[in-house]
Amino acid sequence: KYIDEKGFIFFSSIGGVDAHITPGKRVQIHTRKGPVLGVIGRKAIHMLKEEERKKVVELSQQWIDIGVRDKKEAEKMVSIGDPITFWERLERLAGELVVSRGFDDKVGAFVICEVLRRISDKPLRAAVFATSTVQEEIGLRGARTAAYAINPQVGIAVEVDLATDHPDADKKKEGEILLGKGVVLFRGANINAKLGEMLMKIAQERGIPYQLAGASGATGTDANVIQLSRAGVATALMSVPVRYMHTPVEVLSLKDLEAAVKLLSAFVLEIKEGISFIP
Repeated sequence: KYIDEKGFIFFSSIGGVDAHITPGKRVQIHTRKGPVLGVIGRKAIHMLKEEERKKVVELSQQWIDIGVRDKKEAEKMVSIGDPITFWERLERLAGELVVSRGFDDKVGAFVICEVLRRISDKPLRAAVFATSTVQEEIGLRGARTAAYAINPQVGIAVEVDLATDHPDADKKKEGEILLGKGVVLFRGANINAKLGEMLMKIAQERGIPYQLAGASGATGTDANVIQLSRAGVATALMSVPVRYMHTPVEVLSLKDLEAAVKLLSAFVLEIKEGISFIP
């Protein structure tokens, strides 16, 4: 957004970024010449007034330090409009849990790619299109254009969902979604009922663990615009549960990831042209 005279970089968010957790994080600025390492700074706790310690610093008041002396030096390394990501690695926790940044929604892309790999030598009874859509966080834009161009009979969005198996999670509001208990299948206004039932039946027949989530309206995922494309698309939403969504330490279970791959693979191999999804 802005580079001040001392070379400190001010930034804004792309989608939902929690300003509580950004100070003190390492980031990478992705430039034409390659990534530049930086840190998000703020005043040391010793310099904060009592009232400042109780407030969240807005993103517009946080800055990135890349170690330069002035604006001229910074402009040789970065440019206005360069994208920024948290600098975190994929790491194993105990058991089958892993932690990383950006599972929302690199997980969806991974599931789709792994499904394509597993079905690559299998006979298909319907045309299959796989897309990795962009700009979901700022208006579902990639899914909107992809669904319009493909004009499918059926569309399945692969996402992550809020796990509620940690302290302070409100299960009465968000439902009970647990890590390690399977892929999440949604039911509600955004989901075609017959398609949803088909996915649940396949999971039951093959012993694939799944959980149910209810959504009374639009889901806020790509499924929303897929359903509304052209004259309408029979739409479903499957998700992998994730703790601490939209932070650099999102946590998921590899068991749930495998369940999502197995279910979507089985569905793709079973579906055939001519199936009616009219309730």
